[in-house]
Amino acid sequence: MVAKFLNSLEAILIPMLILLIAFIVDAGVLFYRVLPEDMNENLKLFASIMLGIAVAFPLLLTSVNSDLLKHKYKIGFPEIFGFCSFFMTLLFFDVFSADVKSFNWYLTSVFMCLLLGLIDYLYAGLFVKKYNQINNLEQQLLDFQKLKDQNESLSKELDKSGLVLQQSKEELSKTKESLQRTMGSLEEANKKLTCPYCKQLQKSVSAYRNHVGGCKDNPKNKTTTNEKSKIGLIVSQVDKT
Repeated sequence: MVAKFLNSLEAILIPMLILLIAFIVDAGVLFYRVLPEDMNENLKLFASIMLGIAVAFPLLLTSVNSDLLKHKYKIGFPEIFGFCSFFMTLLFFDVFSADVKSFNWYLTSVFMCLLLGLIDYLYAGLFVKKYNQINNLEQQLLDFQKLKDQNESLSKELDKSGLVLQQSKEELSKTKESLQRTMGSLEEANKKLTCPYCKQLQKSVSAYRNHVGGCKDNPKNKTTTNEKSKIGLIVSQVDKT
């Protein structure tokens, strides 16, 4: 549970807000110092706080949308935020004051300013990368869900297509059986209308009957022709006698 929280964006956002509050105080003090001395004290304090907030909260928005900013010479929001924190802390500690202080004080102040600037730089980079990581993960989940929905839709369409294909196969099988029966009936009809002597196919039953009766290959017609030929020969011999 703790490890999951430490790896979440909320765990990074809480210290980020604390840093922003400290940044508001730091910037507010600096604005308070540079505002006109003859300004009303309450108004001066209110203006300092508002200006500190106006500087700090855009930093949060800038960190979230840092990818939209142009990067030049590999300098982005973390580098700028770290440098500003370092320099503002120097001004906050009044390091550049004309009053000379001990070397130990300067060493401690500059070290603390560097440490705070480094922490702000690292933390700003961590916040930006973590935010982008979570956004990319959410986008991947959305894309995965979209692909999953499309897959389910395609599966349903495939099932419907399978049913249609099965129905088409059944109808095709029935059509094939009907066609085979029709072909069988047609063959039987052709056999009935085909002359058994000359094998010619007739168009109708009446044409078949007429053709069979007068077919040259019909044995009955051949016998009659032979008999007529014999009779013709006998008659011609009698005429000669």
